[in-house]
Amino acid sequence: MAKNKICIEGKINEQNLMAYNMYKGHNELKGISEKTIRGYEYDLFQWFRFLNTYQEDKTYKDVTSEDIEEYLMFCKMNGNEASRIQRRAACISSFYIFLRKKKKVKVNPLDDVERPRKKMFVREKHFLKMDQVEELKSKLPELNNIVAETFVLLAINTAARRNALRNIKWTDIDFDEREIYVIEKGPKEVTLYISEDIKNKLLKLKEYYEDNNINLPYVFITKYHGKYKQAGEAAVSKWVRQAGLLIGIPKLAPHSLRRTAATLLYHNGVDLWTVSNILNHQDTSTTQIYLQTNKKKLKNIKDSVNL
Repeated sequence: MAKNKICIEGKINEQNLMAYNMYKGHNELKGISEKTIRGYEYDLFQWFRFLNTYQEDKTYKDVTSEDIEEYLMFCKMNGNEASRIQRRAACISSFYIFLRKKKKVKVNPLDDVERPRKKMFVREKHFLKMDQVEELKSKLPELNNIVAETFVLLAINTAARRNALRNIKWTDIDFDEREIYVIEKGPKEVTLYISEDIKNKLLKLKEYYEDNNINLPYVFITKYHGKYKQAGEAAVSKWVRQAGLLIGIPKLAPHSLRRTAATLLYHNGVDLWTVSNILNHQDTSTTQIYLQTNKKKLKNIKDSVNL
């Protein structure tokens, strides 16, 4: 049982603590047992400390589904079994259901997070291997949506977060240097480095907008009630799901593309420190949460020792 015990060091943001106290009072009025409330407090405080230490002290208002997936994967990597992770996720979801009722938040980020079952973290099966990436690239034109196609390709190429990508403006791109300046978590400005192919894809998208008299500052846009606007989180998630259907993965998510890029870079010789920098992590311990184990490589290394 010891390995299932995780103790995360860190402080608790005052806004998160205030929100929890409201939630605690609500549960007390409902007549929930003191033991259950203590369990909620332990799980939520662990998560709050994770936000402080690994998520640049985010408040509950700024948390995304990707942030929660990162936390649940952290718990898995540190020994929590699926049932324990499931309880942690359920606790956070209950917290957000309460906050929505109180109109403190508009959405529950757990709605986009698949829960673990059968002793495995569901997102793992959405990690793409290199042949799947190549198949996806070849089939993307079938979407008949140059905006969605460009988004998926850019997500794989840069390993950037969904919100960083959807917030890119044309003025953020230096085509000569093949660099994109985005605001990441923190907030902090980071640089994304793009390939020549992606640069050309972005230029084609820009030309498409010009040909169709679409004049918006954002690179990724969608049409809503007959008007173009910046693509929201739901829109880009839909694009990625549609792309996943092309290769038989109906629940492919933007964060799966980020994890895919990180893992493939690492398994093809890019060192952990560099991968960590590409992902814009504060330290490599967070990066290790993302990386999928290359079982074949491990077997070959073990066989070479011939014990």
